[in-house]
Amino acid sequence: MKQNILKVTALGLLTFVSFISTSLSQAQSSHAQNATTTTAQSAPTEKTVEQVFKNIKVLNGMPQSQLYPTMRFMAASLGFQCGSCHVIKNGFVDASVDDKPEKRTARDMIRMVLDINKNFAEGNPTVSCYTCHRGQRTPQGVPVLPLTVPSPGSPSGSSASPTSPDSKRQLPSAADVLNKYLIAIGGKAATDRITNCVVKGTTTTAIGQVVAYEAEQVTPDKGHEAFALPDATGRPCAGDSRCEYARVINGRQGWLKSGAGVQELAGEQLGDQKLSFPLFMILKLKDQYSSMRVSGQDKIDGRDVYVLGAIRFDNKRERLYFDVENGLLRRRISYMSTIVAAIPQQTDFEDYREVEGLKLPFMITVSSVDRGSLPITRKFAEIKLNVRVNQSKFDRP
Repeated sequence: MKQNILKVTALGLLTFVSFISTSLSQAQSSHAQNATTTTAQSAPTEKTVEQVFKNIKVLNGMPQSQLYPTMRFMAASLGFQCGSCHVIKNGFVDASVDDKPEKRTARDMIRMVLDINKNFAEGNPTVSCYTCHRGQRTPQGVPVLPLTVPSPGSPSGSSASPTSPDSKRQLPSAADVLNKYLIAIGGKAATDRITNCVVKGTTTTAIGQVVAYEAEQVTPDKGHEAFALPDATGRPCAGDSRCEYARVINGRQGWLKSGAGVQELAGEQLGDQKLSFPLFMILKLKDQYSSMRVSGQDKIDGRDVYVLGAIRFDNKRERLYFDVENGLLRRRISYMSTIVAAIPQQTDFEDYREVEGLKLPFMITVSSVDRGSLPITRKFAEIKLNVRVNQSKFDRP
């Protein structure tokens, strides 16, 4: 009975969500059918969750790199932590055991979400945990009283969507926005001249520490970044592999190094990690997408921005936000499409400065759906272009 009520509630919400997203979903489905064969042939094989982890019951077939983002998304959707569903033993999560009833309930809810999306949303992850829970353990089933009084001239009492365009202003084309951006950062000749860059500065960690950061990139497909966490006394411990972190991309290969060892990157994870490097993230945007369209306007920090909906060549959906006045890229939101949700990750670009005729952001902030982690902010003290880079930096750590 309880599950039937939840299904009815979710289906009611799905009707509304589907109304506003049908056009985009159809475009994505069409593109996915055309590009699936090419993507599958070019991407390195990634193991599924059941090949890597124990006691997988309902997420079978999911790429292993999506498991932890999915768990974090579900935790944020319900206001939970890992220990809300999983058993904690000696300070560590024992994710494979089924001792807690909350974990069994979570599996039932995942099955419900999968069933709804399969039968009513053409398999797209339209309904998720967040659709009903909104950060609360128990979904709110009725409106909060007193109800909001409709504003004058608005019979429905709702204001326009922040991304809906001004009806009196004609929106530019995606090509116009991208051309203005290219001119704003220095022009095609300036961007084509870049072969590599070396970056030094600081980065914050998930718990708010500020540590030294350095990165090297070589076009078209090599990147390295590294930082070291301080020890228990707060002093730097560079040279100790237990607190040194590195990320390396070398063409079709990539690795993450941490105190737990070296993890090989594959599939979607490899492409995402490459695009998280500063130079790859903001240059040659046209080459990163198979389709783009201007969907409306919004505001960031009080400034008007154009919003572009885009689909990458690996079928991943993104939104890009360009400053209306100066044309610069302010924000990029990427959506990881899993079987239970489309999980967003937001990257903000600030403090643009000129470097050898090219305008580059000197502060980049990445925000993820993770209740246990603060946003990661990288601040650059210097960016050097077209300098000698030690190619050994791109070897396996």
